[in-house]
Amino acid sequence: MKPLRVLLSAGLLTSGLAVMSGVLGASVADAAGNRSCSLPHLTVKVGTAQGAAGTIFYPIVFTNTGTTCVLSGVPRVQPVLGGVVRSNRSVGPAARNLSMGQMPVRHVIAQGHSVSVAFGVTETGNYSARTCRAKNAGAVVVSLAPFVSPTYVALKISVCTKIASTTTRLLTPGISGA
Repeated sequence: MKPLRVLLSAGLLTSGLAVMSGVLGASVADAAGNRSCSLPHLTVKVGTAQGAAGTIFYPIVFTNTGTTCVLSGVPRVQPVLGGVVRSNRSVGPAARNLSMGQMPVRHVIAQGHSVSVAFGVTETGNYSARTCRAKNAGAVVVSLAPFVSPTYVALKISVCTKIASTTTRLLTPGISGA
């Protein structure tokens, strides 16, 4: 009985470590041999904006320029001053994650293909001046740990500095963010 317990405990420990290495982003290959995507082989850009009911959605597009790789999660998007000097100084809070509690999908991305996220920017005029305190941002800094380290992307927007007026969500296939 005791040897069986030891074997079961060792098996649970090993499977737990395997799961944690995936959660922590260790660069391991999947069953098909695809590795995690990394920044040298990903381009990050803003797609065509679309508006709806007081919010403008900007697709932030991640395109694979290397060999087939895997990517998942919710990008962190932080509005920054930007401008000619490419200032990374934050303007207001980072985008709120609207996918809390949802299970991320693992995307296998072939060379030349893309995934995207709908980065939502609520019109600052929807809030009172006292609640919002609007300020212009000239760019956003996008990151997706452990795949994409903070990346500067030019984007002129107006955001609230007192409350989060921007949103992000899970990655989706394609370039529309939807």
